[in-house]
Amino acid sequence: MTVSELSARWLRALSNRTYLPALLALAVVCAAGFYAEKQNATIHHQSERARVQQQAGMIKSRLEGQVNGDYQRLRGLAAMLATQPDMEQAQFSRMAAQVLEGQTAIRHIAAAPGLVVSLVHPLKGNETAIGLDYNQNAAQRAAAYRVRDSGDMVLAGPVNLLQGGSGFIYRLPIFSGSGTDRQFWGILSAVVATGTLYAETGINGNKSGLEIALTGQDGTGPSGRQFFGVPDMLSGDPVLLDINLPVGSWKLAARPRDGWQCVPGNLWKLRLALMAAAALIVFPTFLAGRLSAARRTVIGQLRRREAELEAVSRRLEVAVKTSRVGIWEWDSKNQKVSWDSRMHELYGVPVDQGPPEGTKWMAMLHPGDRDRVAEAQQSAERDKAHYASDFRIVMEDGTFKHIRAMASPFTDAQGRDWLIGVNWNVSEDVHLREELIRANQTLSERNSELNHGKRALEDAHAALQKQQAELHRLSLVAKHTSDSIILTDAERQILWVNEAFTRVTGYTASEAIGRTPAELLNGPDTDPGVIREIDRHKDLGIPYHNEVLTYTKSGEVAWFDTNIVPVTGEDGTVDLIIGIERDITHSKLRERELAEAKVAAEQADRAKSEFLANMSHEIRTPMNGIIGMAELLAEAELSPDEQQNVETIRSSAQALLKIINDILDLSRLEAGKFSIAEEDFDLRDCIGGAAGLFRPKALEKGLSLQVSYADGLPERLHGDNGRLRQILVNLIGNAVKFTPQGRIDVRVSHAGGNPCCLVAEVEDSGIGISEAQARHIFDRFTQADAATTKAFGGTGLGLTISSMLAKRMGGSISVKSDPGQGSCFRLELQMAPAKQAAIPASGFSLDTAPQIRPCKVLLAEDNQTNRLLVRKFLRGQPVELAEAGNGRAAVKMFKELLPDIILMDMSMPELDGIAATRQIRSLPIPQPTIIALTANAFSSDRQACLDAGMDHFLAKPVKKAVLLHTLASILRDTPPIEQLLRARA
Repeated sequence: MTVSELSARWLRALSNRTYLPALLALAVVCAAGFYAEKQNATIHHQSERARVQQQAGMIKSRLEGQVNGDYQRLRGLAAMLATQPDMEQAQFSRMAAQVLEGQTAIRHIAAAPGLVVSLVHPLKGNETAIGLDYNQNAAQRAAAYRVRDSGDMVLAGPVNLLQGGSGFIYRLPIFSGSGTDRQFWGILSAVVATGTLYAETGINGNKSGLEIALTGQDGTGPSGRQFFGVPDMLSGDPVLLDINLPVGSWKLAARPRDGWQCVPGNLWKLRLALMAAAALIVFPTFLAGRLSAARRTVIGQLRRREAELEAVSRRLEVAVKTSRVGIWEWDSKNQKVSWDSRMHELYGVPVDQGPPEGTKWMAMLHPGDRDRVAEAQQSAERDKAHYASDFRIVMEDGTFKHIRAMASPFTDAQGRDWLIGVNWNVSEDVHLREELIRANQTLSERNSELNHGKRALEDAHAALQKQQAELHRLSLVAKHTSDSIILTDAERQILWVNEAFTRVTGYTASEAIGRTPAELLNGPDTDPGVIREIDRHKDLGIPYHNEVLTYTKSGEVAWFDTNIVPVTGEDGTVDLIIGIERDITHSKLRERELAEAKVAAEQADRAKSEFLANMSHEIRTPMNGIIGMAELLAEAELSPDEQQNVETIRSSAQALLKIINDILDLSRLEAGKFSIAEEDFDLRDCIGGAAGLFRPKALEKGLSLQVSYADGLPERLHGDNGRLRQILVNLIGNAVKFTPQGRIDVRVSHAGGNPCCLVAEVEDSGIGISEAQARHIFDRFTQADAATTKAFGGTGLGLTISSMLAKRMGGSISVKSDPGQGSCFRLELQMAPAKQAAIPASGFSLDTAPQIRPCKVLLAEDNQTNRLLVRKFLRGQPVELAEAGNGRAAVKMFKELLPDIILMDMSMPELDGIAATRQIRSLPIPQPTIIALTANAFSSDRQACLDAGMDHFLAKPVKKAVLLHTLASILRDTPPIEQLLRARA
């Protein structure tokens, strides 16, 4: 058969449409196959991205869970530190170990109160971190301040660690207190190893076949740097997910490890299926074309119908595949449901498991949608009505899909009721709608912000008007204030002055403007140094304040309290200078008057002191003779009447001497020149010695005098032994004086559990005093009443001096008394513990006869009575005594006699004792022991004697026993002068 014949045959076949259905079927199958391949590729790509997104979502969940879990652990530890800011290292380690139990990502934790690391867990291996001061560490200071200022956690990293490797650093601020007492305590830092974090969350070595990348270093989100994964990951169209951190976020990118597969795995299966379908469609059609012409007429109609059905079926199949809609049927009678493959795909249920029915399908619905969907479906079955509903289904990974369902009722030929419906995924539509809602909300917020901005502008305008009004009021204040105000430019030229300037200086504004303040106000007595300082501060733009002497227009002197305030511009240069001056002329005059009064008072005080010193010397000098001679008379063999007369002289002289001492003590206390000594002393010797002075008098009056000590009292204390004894002598002496009969108890204890807080109570059964009298008992020259003074005598200064002494020693004296019932005086003093151990007693006693070795003594004394007294004191002793009437004669006689001891009076004519001592000490010969003899009773006189070179100090009146024992003690410890001379020779 030739080609032309074949062509003619095909043309005839086409003309009678024998093969036309086969050709059309082939074309449709090819088109459908092309579209199916394209749709299959799209579905494959979307399915692959969905798979990657699902796996990446699981990694995201693990990362968020790990980071947030670590954050919650650290927040718990931070809360413990906030409630226990003084936590020690051991407790911190226990708490940290409990918080970190069961996890391995966090390497160590450190707490830094005040930004200085002081608590670390684990401590081993991290000891060097203790003491790290973030304020001084340039590498970490900014991050620490950011945590403190933000008040929230800051996540840094990954960063390279000093211990090796890399890690993330959590930093949490810690605040102690609450409300207004809330204050920054410090920060809590934790280091998380990146390797451990990546391993626990499945990023490293994950079996999902994905490539992972993380961006947003330091929690900065998409704008941050990439810190994990393939560098060019973002250029490969990866799946992107946001990882939400407690503060900030990361961006996770994921794609298949081998890249996106463009060719679906079922491509050839699909092609084979299409080819088979094409064969099944085209070949029968082709065979049908081969039927006889006789049958063509009979079956032509059927073929056309079949072709139409096939076309509809194919279109429906294509439409279903294109729309990605799942189809289902519900048999109401048998309660059975049928799904197509798309339905299985939508719900994530494998085809081989069949569609879930009843409660299983209902369980897949979101709990919030179940009742609504069940009611709508039941209503459609009951009423045989159209069914439409939107609901959410919960996938196995916990995510949601938004499904839209539509169905219509149908009754088949057998009378069975069906619901035939479709489901499709509308999640993207729902998300788009939510985005539109959020966009509308954002737009509303922007409009609200614009309205707020408008109101802010209105408020700013109102504030500007208010400031202008305030400036107007301030200008009125500056104009009418009583202080002078001067405005000058940078060149010191006056620009403006107020009315007070004219009123104080006499210069009008027209006279002052254009001139400098120096031209108007400076004069001959104005301090140039102050003017230079004013100019220097003006040039530097620094405020200055001082008092300046100036002159008015009339030439009168005026003092101004001056404040200079330079006003600088944006470039730092001085644009304007404001001077505010207050007239203090009257205040300065008052200061000068007060200064002159102070000088006069100081001169009067010095005159008083000199007067008291002279009176002390003048009174004590004759008293020295009276008491000394009475002491010598008492040693002679006298009759009882003569002995009584001598004792009367001695007691009267001692009473007079006590009055003089009281007056001098009171004067020194009032003048503030009374010093308190600080030395260790034996408490029981002090108190027992004071009480022992009055035991003879108490026995004489038939009184019981008892001293008791409480438990816990120290043996020795540190303080002024002499003044404590003086106070106790006064209190015990008064008790003996004012107690006709009965007893006197001296109780010594301590207060407040402090052994050094000394309490001494002197209680008697004497005459007592009333409450009104007790209020004035410590006033000077005061006793209970005039009758008491007449009956018992006294000056009334003893308690005054005792009270003042107690206050100077940091204590107090109080009294409780009832008339006729006795009195109780309470002394309370805060002493100090003894600084040294007790020194054994030397055995010195005035009652024992001294042993004096042969020696030479030079007496320098201008008063003949005192020389006679010393001469008599030394009578019968192996002493060679020489006498000098003044200091000059004493120096001369010392050079000639070379005595062992010199008794040197302080006040002598021609040359006093201090000057004579200095001359003797300057001689290049062996030096004697010099003992000061003075009637001056001030401690400053004693110190002056010692500073001049004297060795000992004896106050007049001098007692014989004291003098002899002093000489014996000195001679026992020093060799004779002659021996020293022989040794030098």
